[in-house]
Amino acid sequence: MNARPFPLAIRLLITLLLTASLPIAAQEQLDQPEPEVIADDFNRGTPLRTAEGFLAAADAGDFERASEYLDLRNIRGDAAELTGFQLARRMSVIIERAEWVDIAELVDDSAGRSNDGLPTYRDSLGVVRDESENFHLMLQKVPRGDGEFIWKISNATVSHIPALYDIYGYSPLIEELRRSLPDVSFLGLGLFKWVSGLAAGLAAYVVVLVFAFLLRFALRDRNVATQQRIFRFLSVPVAIGAVLLAMNMVILSLGIGATAESVDRLSPLSPMVIVWVCFAGIDLLRGSYSRVLLDKGRPGVQVLLRPLGNALKLLIFIAVLLVYLDGIGINITTLLAGLGVGGVAVALALQKPLEDMFGAVTLYTQQPIRIGDFCRIGNTTGVIEEIGLRTTSIRTLENTLIAVPNSKLATEAIDNFSRREKILYRKSIRIRHETGKDQVQDLLCKFRELLESNERVKEGHRVRFIEIADDSLVIEVYAYFDCKVWADYLELAESLNLQILDVIETSGTSLAYPPGILRLDKLGMPKAD
Repeated sequence: MNARPFPLAIRLLITLLLTASLPIAAQEQLDQPEPEVIADDFNRGTPLRTAEGFLAAADAGDFERASEYLDLRNIRGDAAELTGFQLARRMSVIIERAEWVDIAELVDDSAGRSNDGLPTYRDSLGVVRDESENFHLMLQKVPRGDGEFIWKISNATVSHIPALYDIYGYSPLIEELRRSLPDVSFLGLGLFKWVSGLAAGLAAYVVVLVFAFLLRFALRDRNVATQQRIFRFLSVPVAIGAVLLAMNMVILSLGIGATAESVDRLSPLSPMVIVWVCFAGIDLLRGSYSRVLLDKGRPGVQVLLRPLGNALKLLIFIAVLLVYLDGIGINITTLLAGLGVGGVAVALALQKPLEDMFGAVTLYTQQPIRIGDFCRIGNTTGVIEEIGLRTTSIRTLENTLIAVPNSKLATEAIDNFSRREKILYRKSIRIRHETGKDQVQDLLCKFRELLESNERVKEGHRVRFIEIADDSLVIEVYAYFDCKVWADYLELAESLNLQILDVIETSGTSLAYPPGILRLDKLGMPKAD
């Protein structure tokens, strides 16, 4: 059985009924003169009141009273063989389940609408599809028998009820269920509709629960906490959401009256379930992703997951709330405008904190630094101790703690020493000018042998005689040590420095004096004893 949307004509009537009950509308009605309507036991003096009276009687299950709103004179075809009670019941089903194409506004005037192109004694209740054609449901002004005229659903429409019921009536199974159950209703829904909806909800719950068990069995080799989290998500919020969705679809397909439509429109149950399922889904994704980050050795990113999840929850809650308020008839245009202006004001007031938070997003996603890294950021050098939402704490070499805004870190050049795969050793060795060519070549060979014999020196090293300076001969030693920790590098560099000094000493030369040193032996003066 296909679910059909609730008739637009009925929604219009319900809206009119609810609006008429509001204090503002009531005050407006008091300010306006009451239309002159003839007195009638069933309040059938205008098209609107006739439609309202029929819907109210049908919604209450009083089809004897509802039949008083049908023009049973000169009806033709199969309708002539049915009682007014039966015709009223079937008309109620048609109105509840038909796919309305268009409706005209009903007026609370005994003269009816004057600009609808119809005769003055007729008004349109709406248009429904009769197979491939459209059929107009009509209200008609008829004589009451005492010289007065009242409005009823026209006899042409009543004559067409059996044909429309063949299209929009219940299936044999549902019809048999309706006849076998007591003819009682709750919240405007007959007992057979509640039973059908509950049966559909139970079936949906069983399907979701079976799927949850199958998925849990398929994930038996995964993390136990993740299995339990997924199973709990499917078996509780998703299952309950599926139950309500199945019940709603089945009951809507069976048709709901004015009371049920009003309860469904005003009830916050569906929005609450939607919010609950979304919140539970966000918590599931956050918990699962936290486990992935822990396995990858990135626990710092978890700090960002909670505020991001909470922000997403807030957006979902606001969106669902606005949709709900719009659904119950509250004008949210002014509210949205206020939220827009307020959002701009809040954004301006929180500009710097927001910059820091987006900086935190950059730090967590791109990860130029991690907790425990030794870095140089601008003029600050130290170890990263904490990456927060607004600031990052750095323990400096002087053992002080500096808090740097994340917005600055997102744009500052970061020199991360802890990410080095090797450490560069680069020294310019200055030899005295008196050193001969053969001695220089001997030094170059021995320096290269030192690098090649050192197991901690990586490939790609070089030793070159790069410059004849004014004060010395310059030899450059360029190599990478296979280490990442600075303390290990200092130990290796110290050992290599001592070996280089030993080579220079045994070669018969020495290091050059630093520039700017006045040498007395160059001036021919005796050295001091």
